Amino acid sequence: MDKTSQTQTASPDQPAGSGPAICVFSGSSHGDNPAFAAAARTVGAGIAAMGGSLVFGGGGLGLMGETARAVLAGGGEVQGIMPAFLQALEPDVSPQEKLIVTPHMQERKTLMLQMSDAFIVLPGGLGTYDEFFEVATEAQLGVHSKPIIVVNVEGYFDALDTMMRAMVSRGFAKPMILDLYHLADGPDAALMALQEGLGGSVK
Repeated sequence: MDKTSQTQTASPDQPAGSGPAICVFSGSSHGDNPAFAAAARTVGAGIAAMGGSLVFGGGGLGLMGETARAVLAGGGEVQGIMPAFLQALEPDVSPQEKLIVTPHMQERKTLMLQMSDAFIVLPGGLGTYDEFFEVATEAQLGVHSKPIIVVNVEGYFDALDTMMRAMVSRGFAKPMILDLYHLADGPDAALMALQEGLGGSVK
């Protein structure tokens, strides 16, 4: 496995391959519903089927591992990005996984943004929400205009969408923030939204 140390000032290329690089944010746990893992596998298989590659947190646990293994099973490439302190806690997905090791979490998120053409958010915990708000905030500030697709599995992200709308209705954000992301009802709808967001340029 190719383990390479990167810093925040690096400008790495996208993962090899002709298709889009899709960053997936998700939990390192499976959650309390088998539908979460099933959605992760569907998303991973869909990324591979469109000729895309995966950019993700690098670990083999939970929904992260489910997504990555599905991409690999479909013939896609997988690029993990992991801060050094997590290496002892989160096992690798596969010897086929490429891995960039960063000094800290912030460098990890910076590289995820740089290396990806779009973002998919699956159910997860604090880290997943942190990553969503990172890319959403940078989209709001005009740093990027890449698609952000939130996969609402069994209503998991209903509360997130309600909170975003409350920010607008209570005067803390402009209505345009609701256009920064697409709330998709399940993984199949998310993959359709992904292709539309990428301009239908994927196979």
